[in-house]
Amino acid sequence: MQSIILRSLLTSAALAACAGAGSPPPGTAGTQHGKLSELSRVEGEIVLCEHQVPEQVCTRHHPELVAQFQRSGDWCAPHGVPESQCLKCHPDLTFEPLPQLGADADVAWLARAGEDVPSLDAHAVPGKVTVFDFYADWCAACRKVDGHMYERLAAGDALLAYRKLNVVEWESPLAQRYVKSVPSLPFVVIYGTDGKPFKSLHGADLAALDQAIAEAARQ
Repeated sequence: MQSIILRSLLTSAALAACAGAGSPPPGTAGTQHGKLSELSRVEGEIVLCEHQVPEQVCTRHHPELVAQFQRSGDWCAPHGVPESQCLKCHPDLTFEPLPQLGADADVAWLARAGEDVPSLDAHAVPGKVTVFDFYADWCAACRKVDGHMYERLAAGDALLAYRKLNVVEWESPLAQRYVKSVPSLPFVVIYGTDGKPFKSLHGADLAALDQAIAEAARQ
């Protein structure tokens, strides 16, 4: 049975609220909401319960899961549910799968735990547009960009190489090298087909991202 990964798509207001440089990640002391984690991940077909969340991970149906969500910081205390399932805070929250990628899709993680990557140049793929995506699990807008890139790859974009870098937190070695002066995540660095830096973008403007990729393909 195909594995389906839950992704959370929030309202534009919620996307704009993604923490900027120097701000503590959601879920830490002093922040209003919990963080969005991957704990609301389901295997197989997504079946929504009467609370409009996947029944398999609904904490109101499965209270034994509460402690796990709370330990991860994925918890909305005012409403007593995981942040990634809180429709009161995020009324437009929906659940949809990432598309299945073919074996030839060029996607890889360069950093999963905020570890330093001294040079992006060494990972650019000549002949392809290489998109370096700096993200964090607690960043909702990052998930929007991730889903969009997966859609392009699933559609068979053979000229696209997607490289993912999880900054984890603003103090990580990776973040200190690349995003300490960036206003907000996601931060995307695009290399042209010539293997050289072309443009960088921050935020989740998918139209601007597509335009930059198209322009970089002509380099």
